[in-house]
Amino acid sequence: MIKIIAFDLIGVLIGEKDIKLSNNEDKLERLFGPNISDSEYIDKGHEIIGKDRDIVRITKKIISKLYRVRQEDVFKTIKDRYKDIKIIIATNHVSYVRKYIEEVFDKEYLDDIIISAEINKIKPNRDFYQYILDKYDIKAHELLFLDDSKVNVDGAKELGINTIKIDRDMDISRTVIEYLDNN
Repeated sequence: MIKIIAFDLIGVLIGEKDIKLSNNEDKLERLFGPNISDSEYIDKGHEIIGKDRDIVRITKKIISKLYRVRQEDVFKTIKDRYKDIKIIIATNHVSYVRKYIEEVFDKEYLDDIIISAEINKIKPNRDFYQYILDKYDIKAHELLFLDDSKVNVDGAKELGINTIKIDRDMDISRTVIEYLDNN
């Protein structure tokens, strides 16, 4: 039985608006995902912008103007049907995205946020998924992991975690409910 559903953020819950970023914003935005910590991100950001506070300020600005929620009521729809399942966001991102997540997703339905830069682990590495299993003291078959990256989905599958690869046009809540109804 599934006890926890872990959603990736970008490409699953969040899409990107079709807007033009400045050259520096674009370069910084490309650094968001693959960092194991905020300090690593800041270090890489120094190649683009000199001061730490400017990197952080611009990063927060990019997040607020670029991201848009794909499906507003996805968590509510799932929780209305499966009240006992915990819903978490598990993302490769800098920690500066936490405030955005907390502002756009209803805390009544979102149980936790796991950000790679805060735990110093990144997908698709085994230790990222193991962190979730250990934190919630669950077995791999009790976790459902959703991501738009095949590499990340495959990394979770290697541990025996249930997975759904999300495509751009999928109705996420319907896909999850169908999965849960049939498993």
